[in-house]
Amino acid sequence: MTLPPPIPAPSNLASGWWCRHWRWAMPLAVLLFLAALGGAIAWSVLRWTQAAHDSAPMREAMRRAGCSVELVQVFGEPLQAGTLPLGSMQTAINGERDVGLTVALEGPHAHGRLFVKGTRSDDVWDYPVMYVLAEDKQTFDLSALDDAEAAGECELQACRARGDCALTAAL
Repeated sequence: MTLPPPIPAPSNLASGWWCRHWRWAMPLAVLLFLAALGGAIAWSVLRWTQAAHDSAPMREAMRRAGCSVELVQVFGEPLQAGTLPLGSMQTAINGERDVGLTVALEGPHAHGRLFVKGTRSDDVWDYPVMYVLAEDKQTFDLSALDDAEAAGECELQACRARGDCALTAAL
């Protein structure tokens, strides 16, 4: 009877890098992936916030809010928009654009939410919805019958120029 072949001896060859370092390399790789994913999400949110604040409907809504005598009486000056608007911005292939945003509106005396919906067609914006809802559920309508005419007016500045504005004495 012949003896079975001997059991091979362990190889003295050096094992690979992964075999020696996987215990710390794997968690590090996962952490780096999660950090990159978190950074991409944060960057996207910051870009969205900037785009929403820089949109024509948001700028016009903040301008009209600052020009509303009643709103400034309740909220005070300066008015500031919150940091993270909620809503949507869509652009169609034909150039039409729909923007619907809600953002916190803060003043020294009160807080509320600003709602604006704008539609652009042929480079002309129409704002069917534009109002502020205060904490006490008081509503301030900022919409106008003619948006092109309203873009050049500021009721608060005209009131102060005439000198018959109740806010002039308070400020």
